[in-house]
Amino acid sequence: MGYVSVPPEYQHGYWAPGGFLPSWFWRYVVRDYWRYGLPAPPPGCIWVWVDDDIALIDADTGYIVDMVRNVW
Repeated sequence: MGYVSVPPEYQHGYWAPGGFLPSWFWRYVVRDYWRYGLPAPPPGCIWVWVDDDIALIDADTGYIVDMVRNVW
C-alpha cells in the first residue's frame, strides 16, 4: 500500500484504547493481521493501520479496543 500522509488535523493525535479513532483511518484495514502476530479480530471489530501502529477498533463506532505500537 505504501505510506499515506495523514491529514493535518490528525497529525498530532494520540490514539489509545478507550478512545475513538476518526473514520478517516478506518479505510486502512489490516487484512493480513496474522503476518504481524495478531489474532483474528472479534466479530464486529477490525484491525486498522494508524501511522506505525495497528489499532483494533469497533467497525461501527471506531472505539479503540486495543493498540499494537511500532509495527511498521
